[in-house]
Amino acid sequence: MPIPSQPHPRLPRRLRLRLLAAALGMALADGAPAWAQQQAASQAASPLLLQPSMGLAERLSPAAQLREPLFIWADQLSGQTDIEVNARGHVEIRKHSVVLKADRLHDDLVRNEVDAQGDVRIVRDGNVFSGPSLQFNLDTYAGRMPDAHYFFNRTQGHGQATVVTFLNRNQVTAENATYTTCTASPVDWFLQATHLDLDFADNTGVAKDARVVFKGATILPLPYASFPLSDARKSGFLPPTIGIDSQNGLDYAQPYYWNIAPNYDATLTPRLLLRRGFMGSAELRWLQPSFSGRSYLDYMPSDRGAAGSQRWAAVFQQNGSLAPSVSYGLNLQRVSDNNWWQDFGGVDPVIGGNRILPQQGSVTWSQANGSLQASFNTWQTLQSAAAPIGVPYNIRPQLYGQWRSSNYTGLQWQLQAAAARFTNSTPGLISGDRFYVNPSVSRPFIAPEGFITPKLSFNSTFYSTDTAMANGATSATRSLPTFSLDSGLVFERATRLFGHNVTQTLEPRLYYVYTPYQNQQFLPNFDSAPLDLNLSTIYVDNVFSGNDRIADANNVTGGVTTRFLDSTSGAEYARLTVAQRVLLREQRVTLSGTPVPAGLNDTFALASVSLDPRWSTNAAVDYSPRNRQLVQAAFGVQWNPAPLKSLSLSYQLQNATSTQIPLKYVNTAWQWKLSNRWYSVGQVNYSILDKRFNDGLIGFEYDGGCWVGTIGLQRNSLTPTTASTRLMFQLELVGFSRLGNNPLSAFKQNIPGYQLLHQPTAPPSRYVNYE
Repeated sequence: MPIPSQPHPRLPRRLRLRLLAAALGMALADGAPAWAQQQAASQAASPLLLQPSMGLAERLSPAAQLREPLFIWADQLSGQTDIEVNARGHVEIRKHSVVLKADRLHDDLVRNEVDAQGDVRIVRDGNVFSGPSLQFNLDTYAGRMPDAHYFFNRTQGHGQATVVTFLNRNQVTAENATYTTCTASPVDWFLQATHLDLDFADNTGVAKDARVVFKGATILPLPYASFPLSDARKSGFLPPTIGIDSQNGLDYAQPYYWNIAPNYDATLTPRLLLRRGFMGSAELRWLQPSFSGRSYLDYMPSDRGAAGSQRWAAVFQQNGSLAPSVSYGLNLQRVSDNNWWQDFGGVDPVIGGNRILPQQGSVTWSQANGSLQASFNTWQTLQSAAAPIGVPYNIRPQLYGQWRSSNYTGLQWQLQAAAARFTNSTPGLISGDRFYVNPSVSRPFIAPEGFITPKLSFNSTFYSTDTAMANGATSATRSLPTFSLDSGLVFERATRLFGHNVTQTLEPRLYYVYTPYQNQQFLPNFDSAPLDLNLSTIYVDNVFSGNDRIADANNVTGGVTTRFLDSTSGAEYARLTVAQRVLLREQRVTLSGTPVPAGLNDTFALASVSLDPRWSTNAAVDYSPRNRQLVQAAFGVQWNPAPLKSLSLSYQLQNATSTQIPLKYVNTAWQWKLSNRWYSVGQVNYSILDKRFNDGLIGFEYDGGCWVGTIGLQRNSLTPTTASTRLMFQLELVGFSRLGNNPLSAFKQNIPGYQLLHQPTAPPSRYVNYE
């Protein structure tokens, strides 16, 4: 049975025009020379070669650009072969990196130039330019667009110009141009320039005869400005910083960034301090395959606030490797005088208010089972008669080594040894040399339900001092063995906690240590101090840090830990540890010389709870049953109910003992969203014993959408009776620059969990605005 013929459906008008464009292309191909047709035929006959690609190419190679195809769509197409193409109605021209749209278009095929009219849009690498007309060369990418509007993909900024000139694929100029990231009307801020040069290859821009206008007022004139078009580094002047503090008065700084090379850069900052004079700062950073570092210098030739004296601060830091197993590090910091921390703590971003400045260096040879290190460690201590501090010992030089067995089961051994020279300029303190060796051997027995580890160690120390010790000798030897037995069990059960399926553990632990007594009161104390309270210091052989005091011990520490773990993810919701140390005999070796009686010694309690990601709390207590007082106590809680909302509160208590001064203070910090625009930030530290505020910070932030205004007031205590106050303010023009003295660094340093109102994000792909 014959099948009846069906009438051909009528094609849509736009599709017919696309087919017409294809036919026109075939006609042009028919007019090609014979050798070209033969080459095309041979290519068609050859098999296809597939090549893997991980994604679309962001840039075509020069060879590929010569073969880049051109596509034209329109409601109407007409023209002459190899001469011209005329298009009208919804015109589109597409190449790999260019999309051009217009109402009408004339394409000169001889010169490959297009003349587009009516609602013209050209999209290049995600950047959009629009205007009433465009003359553009599709080979050289040169062209001109009057009354142009533009949008830059990387910065999400936009603007307009009387004329935009496309010089080539990467360079664009604009006359009488504006730029802003504001989307609402009226625009709150914009950059206005008589002439603008943009180089998208180098990601740099140059503005001439420019100014920054905020809320209708010019806030920053820019006769000449060079700026990056992305987050890439670019030499040029950075925004100036302006601040006010009670020590220096008005502070104006104008940094200049120098992009020396891809792995070297520098920042040069001339600064004027109204009450003191001129200060110059320079920072240099470097990065090499085998080392990296930075140096920093502040120099004031004449300080009016210090009788015209020279003031300076210098920092040099570098880390690197000398060989595959040999590394080194340097950290050298020094200032000109003791008052630097008081006068320039708010100005110097590196040293700041630090009063103990290190000069450190080390070379380390590392292997799988141990290491050997040669080092020096000295300090510059900035003293104040109103608030003196202790001077730490200088250690120069020191040779330290450690080695351990490679097996993790069975009998294990470890060896530590060090030789060092200690010096101190404080009157009454002894300088000298110390050598110690500390071998140990242990045998862990580990099973899923628990463990037991006996351990035997032996500490042998030799001293040679420059002056006589308390017993009249200039040399001494101390040799002490220590035996410890560590044991614990682990029990688990499934349960529920506040609606969560959890696994609760019960982990009892018993720790015994024995060290015989040896009189050490006459020995110098170079580096020993009481251990701070934390989970790792409850079960230890020695209650002192360092190696100059080894406590005699016949102690038992018993404790128990319980943890609540999410049954699915293993996340820890809560942990509670309680431990009690019992002295089976009197402890005679102490830092104060007063023995510690036998019996109940210290009761430790540690707790942390985080049942909900929005809040967490922790607490630590060291209680002395013998004296019936808290030795130390700390409590903290942090609440984050929503983004840009955080509140933390901490309390710390330290009662007076033979080795510590009394402290009692409360610290609170917050960042809180007050409304859709306003945010409050702050931090307050209050001493309960002194009944005064030590340090404090309070500020407000306003989010204007395309700009953020920040103001803050910070107070830092210098002595018990003096303090410095600093006023901080900043105007952030989102996507362009920040003007002010950077209060955000103070917010990040003092407020746990502080978040920027506009978090930096990765630059979008050029295909985001693909049309």
